[in-house]
Amino acid sequence: MSEHSRIGAAVDVGSNSVHLLVVALEGDVRRVIRDESELLGLGAVVDMEGRIPDDTAAAAVELVRGYVQAAQEEGADWVVLLATEPLRRASNRTHFCDLVQQTTGLPLHVLSHEEEAELTVLGVLDGEPPGEPTLVLDIGGGSSEIVLLGPGVDPVIGVMPVGSARLTASFVEDDPPTAEEIQALRSEAHHLLSGMPVGHPTRGIVVGGSGTNLVRLTADEEAGEEAEEAEEADRAEEAEEDWLIDKTRIGRAVRLVMRHPSAELVETYGLRERRIVQMAAGASLIEATLDCYDLPHVETSDASLREGAILAWQRAGDAWRERLGELISGGPAPAA
Repeated sequence: MSEHSRIGAAVDVGSNSVHLLVVALEGDVRRVIRDESELLGLGAVVDMEGRIPDDTAAAAVELVRGYVQAAQEEGADWVVLLATEPLRRASNRTHFCDLVQQTTGLPLHVLSHEEEAELTVLGVLDGEPPGEPTLVLDIGGGSSEIVLLGPGVDPVIGVMPVGSARLTASFVEDDPPTAEEIQALRSEAHHLLSGMPVGHPTRGIVVGGSGTNLVRLTADEEAGEEAEEAEEADRAEEAEEDWLIDKTRIGRAVRLVMRHPSAELVETYGLRERRIVQMAAGASLIEATLDCYDLPHVETSDASLREGAILAWQRAGDAWRERLGELISGGPAPAA
């Protein structure tokens, strides 16, 4: 590793999982060193209890502590701890945050919807200002955000009070889901999108497991054989198209989910069962976004608010929360 490299890490306590990301920052190149998560389902717990029970809190704090230790063992120069929807709603969030700080020595930043969206944009666009009118859709487990941004204009953020987990819990009881349940998901998704900010993006990007897992579920098994016979340029173009989601691909994913129990799809495709169960809800939100903003497709991105937080700390240090607006506009550059 270059002597000028630095290593940053972020731990994200979300509705579905707790996630660790460790990245080496080498000039303009960001190399992932460690990327792992564990499903805890804190969002569903808070939905039922209104708070995080002591035993669940202890398990979550211990997981965060272990992730901080893992990041430090990887040589992280800084670790940013983030929390989103479940902590925004938990009545004992202050106690939980105190436990985290006592255990790790680091503050847990409970993000507002706007901060979550801004960090996601920063991570997805790699700290660069958008080159065209762009929509970023971040589908979480408990909430979702839409950000509309473009060259020379301030971002506009819309918040939906549901994500893939909460939408599933509200409308789906069967496994596999019925046609009536799928229609209910689609109707609710279109209703939610009707309340989002008006805009005319020419590029759409979806962030989160709903997009990446939909792509993995619908990947053409013959693509690998065909790619071996293609020219290098054709392979690159096909690889790029593999990460696009249009309505045809959404339809394929929903049909698979409707025809097979989740356990069968888990065995066949190697995805987590919770991701399969929530697939139809995430697909419905993506479909409604395509309809609402007249987009032919959206790109999928593996980047997230974790990449954004690492980049924000690199550029602004401890003042990253106060300077988010400036950072997503493309400045300032990292210190030498």
